[in-house]
Amino acid sequence: MKIAGKALLFAFALVAAGTAQAAPHGYYPAPAPSYYAPPENAVRIQIGGVGLSTPNGYVCNGYYCTTDSWSALALGGDVDLAIGRGLMSFTIGAHELFAEQNTGYPNIFEPSAGLTFKFLRGTPIVPRLTVGMGLLLAEGGNYGASFRLGGGLTFLANAPIGIALDLVFDGGRVGGTDITQAQLLIGPEFRF
Repeated sequence: MKIAGKALLFAFALVAAGTAQAAPHGYYPAPAPSYYAPPENAVRIQIGGVGLSTPNGYVCNGYYCTTDSWSALALGGDVDLAIGRGLMSFTIGAHELFAEQNTGYPNIFEPSAGLTFKFLRGTPIVPRLTVGMGLLLAEGGNYGASFRLGGGLTFLANAPIGIALDLVFDGGRVGGTDITQAQLLIGPEFRF
């Protein structure tokens, strides 16, 4: 019986020592762990279609005039550089709008800059809203500027590579002609 009593006393001493080690030490309690999502920069490479139109009914390129609406293929990309904790990003990008050959419509190169607001970060689908300005550089030396407003979704946003889908509305003036456009773009998004 003496051995069983000593073993029980030894086990009780071990339990007491373990709980004493687990108790906080010092006067101040341990700080609560803090976590915030790190900033996320992103690169989107996209392809899509663009519908362009002019409110005055025609576009002239110096040689002849054409009707007021046409479509184009868009290739381009955007880079989001996170500001602060990442809800807002500074976005720079460039898109080339390729009009169909032999139609008389100009190809337009459009570099742009703006702000992108990302919502629901850390989820599989992240919506975003973009506001910015662009330059319109058309064939034949015509140029102008535009205001851009768009929205998009990134699917698989909690993975390093996702799929970006964007709808961008653009209104501006190039070569003395007002142009509005709607761009529907899709492509991979790489986050770093």
